[in-house]
Amino acid sequence: MNNCACNCSCPDKIHDETGEIDGIQAAQQELFQTYIWCCAVNGLGRECSRLFTIDLNETRAMPLPELLLKVGEPLLIRCRAVHRNYKFRIKLSFENKEVEQDRQFEGLEYQTDLSAIRVQYVFAPAAGRSNSGRYTCSSTAHPNQTALVRVLEKGFINITDSKEDFEIGEEEFCFAVNFTAYPPVRCVWLFSKKAFSCKQSYSVDGHSISSKFCNHQHRSGIYVFYAENDDMVKTKKFTLYVRRKPEVTVQLSFKQISCVADSYPASSWVWRNCPELNSSNCTEEITEGIHNFLPERKSLGSWISSSTLDIKETTTTFSVECCANNSAGSTCKKSLINLAVAGAVSSPLDNAAFYASIGFVLLLIAFLFVFIFLKYRKQFRYESQLQMIQMVGPLDNDYIYIDFREFEYDLKWEFPRENLEFGEVLGSGAFGKVVNATAYGISNAGDSVQVAVKMLKEKPDASEKDALMSELKMMTHIGSHENIVNLLGACTVSGPIYLIFEYCCYGDLLNYLRSKREKFHWTLTDIFKQHNFSFYHNTHLNQNSRKGTHLKYGVNTTLYREDEFEITQSQNMHVTSRSNGIVLYSEEDKTEHANRQTDEEEDFNVLTFEDLLCFSYQVAKGMEFLESKSCIHRDLAARNILVTHGKVVKICDFGLARDVVNDSNYIVRGNARLPVKWMAPESLFERTYTMKSDVWSYGILLWEIFSLGVNPYPGIQVDSNFYKLIQSGFKMDRPYYATKNVYRVMQSCWALDSRKRPSFSCLVSSLACQLAEAEGAVYQNMKKNVSTHNSSIKTKPHVNRDEESLLSPTVLQHEDSQVEK
Repeated sequence: MNNCACNCSCPDKIHDETGEIDGIQAAQQELFQTYIWCCAVNGLGRECSRLFTIDLNETRAMPLPELLLKVGEPLLIRCRAVHRNYKFRIKLSFENKEVEQDRQFEGLEYQTDLSAIRVQYVFAPAAGRSNSGRYTCSSTAHPNQTALVRVLEKGFINITDSKEDFEIGEEEFCFAVNFTAYPPVRCVWLFSKKAFSCKQSYSVDGHSISSKFCNHQHRSGIYVFYAENDDMVKTKKFTLYVRRKPEVTVQLSFKQISCVADSYPASSWVWRNCPELNSSNCTEEITEGIHNFLPERKSLGSWISSSTLDIKETTTTFSVECCANNSAGSTCKKSLINLAVAGAVSSPLDNAAFYASIGFVLLLIAFLFVFIFLKYRKQFRYESQLQMIQMVGPLDNDYIYIDFREFEYDLKWEFPRENLEFGEVLGSGAFGKVVNATAYGISNAGDSVQVAVKMLKEKPDASEKDALMSELKMMTHIGSHENIVNLLGACTVSGPIYLIFEYCCYGDLLNYLRSKREKFHWTLTDIFKQHNFSFYHNTHLNQNSRKGTHLKYGVNTTLYREDEFEITQSQNMHVTSRSNGIVLYSEEDKTEHANRQTDEEEDFNVLTFEDLLCFSYQVAKGMEFLESKSCIHRDLAARNILVTHGKVVKICDFGLARDVVNDSNYIVRGNARLPVKWMAPESLFERTYTMKSDVWSYGILLWEIFSLGVNPYPGIQVDSNFYKLIQSGFKMDRPYYATKNVYRVMQSCWALDSRKRPSFSCLVSSLACQLAEAEGAVYQNMKKNVSTHNSSIKTKPHVNRDEESLLSPTVLQHEDSQVEK
C-alpha cells in the first residue's frame, strides 16, 4: 500500500531497422537512423513516445520528412553528427530561432578512431500547437537538414477511396486498403463473425500505411477492415463474389421435370433429349415446353436458378438432360423418365396412402418432440460460473471458453472418500448441492478439517458429470489464492464425484452485511463515544479477571478503564506485532490472551467503514488473481462471496448449488435464468462475457457492500424499461455508506464502453490507497481520544518511542484526513 498510483508499466523497447514495435513494423528512413519507442499500458489506456533523430551524416531524404504529434505528447528531437575530430559544433533551431536553453541539452562522445560524435536534444514535455514548425539541425562541418513537426489537436485515420466490390474465380486475390493515421492504429480483418490478424506495411514517411488480406479461402461475403486508435475508429467494407460452377438438383413430378441450380453468377438453361437410354450423347436440344424462372438471390454470392420441362406422353420411357451454364462453367444432370410409374404415383388410391403416410410421420415427429421436451424440460444445462477463456482475436469478444474435458486430471488431488464425514447441507439447486463435512487427514495426517463438498444430485446425466469434472480440472489449473475458495481435493474414483473446497464459517457476504446493519460504526471514534471503551458483545472474561478491549482495526491495542481495574506497571508491559496492527498485554495475561485471541476476534461484533473497504480490496485482489489466469466469473455478486475467520472474504462459485428458479435475482431471459442486475450491457445484449464485464459486476458488488446488502437498483422492476435504462448509461446513486472516492470507483466500473473500465490491478491499487487513508484517519482520531482519556488515568503504562512508532499505520498519506461520511 505504499503506492496508490496505478502503475502498469512495460520496459523500454529499442528496435532496429528490422524490429517490430508491439507488432507494428517500424518504417525506417535514411534521415532517421532509428526509432526509439517507449510504451506504457494499463487498464485505462496506452501511451507511447518516440525519439526523432536527424543524422547529419545520412543522405537527405526527399521530400521533407514530417513528424506528427498530438497536443500534450512529449516532443524529443535529436540532432546527431560525426566528424573526424572534435573541432565542430552542432545546433538545433526552431523556425530559424535558437531554442531556449532550458529546452535543450547536448553531449560529446569520442570514438576509437579519434572521431567525435556530437548530439544535441530539444525537449518539450507536453507539445502544443506552438511547437509545430520546422526544426533545423546545423553543423559547422555538415550540410543542414530540416524536419517538419506537426502537432495535432487529435489523432486521425484517413482511408483512401478504392474499389469495394470484387468478383474472382480460382485466381489468387488479396484485399488491400491504404490509409494514413496517427497515432498508430490497431487493426483487424473481420469476416463471418471471426477476426483475422492485420499486418501493416509502412511507407517511407511512417504515416502512409497499407494492409492486405489474402486469407479469404475463396469464400463469398462481406469483409470488413477495422482500424482504431485513441481518437478514431474507421471501417471499410469489401464485398467478394466468387464465381463457381452450378450445382444442379433434379426434381420429378407428374408430367413435369424441374432442375434447380445454385451458382454465381446466375445460370442459364439448356434442355436436351437423349436418343438412347444409357447414352451420354444428348445432342437434340429441346425448345418446347420449357419454363425458365427469374433467378432468386439465396445469399451473397449465391443465385438460385430453376427451369421446368413439361413431359409429352409420346413414349413410356425416355431420358432427358438439363444443363446449367454460367461464366464459371457448365453442369448437366440426366434423368430417366418412366411414365407408367409416374402415372401410378398420381392415382387417387395412392394419393390417399401418401397423405396417410405424411400424417403418420407428422404424428411421430410430434410425439418425439413431446418426449424430448419432457426429458429435457430444464431451460439450461449445468456449467461452472468460473470459465477460463482464450483470446482468438484482438477484440474483447474474440474469445472461446477453454474446454477442459480433454485435459488430464492429476491424481495427486484424489482424496479417500471414506475419510469424509458429511454434515448439514449448505446449499442446493437444480443440479446438485454443497454439504458441510469433516475431512480427516486432508492437510496433515491425524488432523481433521471442516470442508465444503460440492456434489451432483442423484442420477446425474453424462453432461453434468463432464461439467463437474471440467470444473475440477479448471480449479487445479487455476491454483490457489487467499481470496478465492480454494480446492483442497476431490473424490472421482469408485463413486460419485466430490469436489472438496475450503469451508467459510460465516456464510455469504450478502447475509453477513445485512446481519451487521445494527452494529455498523463509521469510525472507531464513534465506538469510543458510544461504548465508553467497551467494544465487546461478550468479553468471555470472569468478573475477577482484568478487563480490556481488543481493537481489530488498522491499529490494535489494549486500553484500560480507570474505574474498572488497576493499571499495570510499565515494566510489565509487552508489545507484539500482528499483521493488522499491535497488541499490548501484561505478563500475567500472556497465556490467557493467546488462548482467547481467536475467540475475541470472532466475537467482535462491530462492522466499520474500514471493514467495508477491506472487503472490497480483498475481492479485487481475488479477481486480479483470476484475471491473471484468464479466468472470468460471470456471476460476481455479494451472494457469491464467502466470509471466514478474521473477516477474510473469498470468491466462490455456487454453480450447481444455487436454486436459481426460486431466487428472484435470476431473471428468465431467452432460454436461461440470468443475474440481470449484475450483468454488463455487453453480457445482457450480446451474451459476451470478459474480464471487463466482471469489472461491471464488481461495481455492482461495491454498491451492495456500501449499502450493507441492499438489492441493486432498488425500486426498479426488471422489464423493458430497465434494459433501456442500462443502454442509456443510467447509474445508481451513491449508497449511504460510500464516500465520494468509493463512488467514483463504482462509476468507473460502469462505463458503457468496456475499454474505459479499469483493470482489477488498478482497482486493487485505488482501494489500497483509500484503505491506507482510512487507517490514517482512524489512527489520528484514536490517538486523540486515547490521549484525552489517559489524562484522567492515575497511573498509565510507559511505552517507549520505538514502541509508540509501531502504532502508526504503514502508510499515512494524509495524517489529518478524516473518513468522509
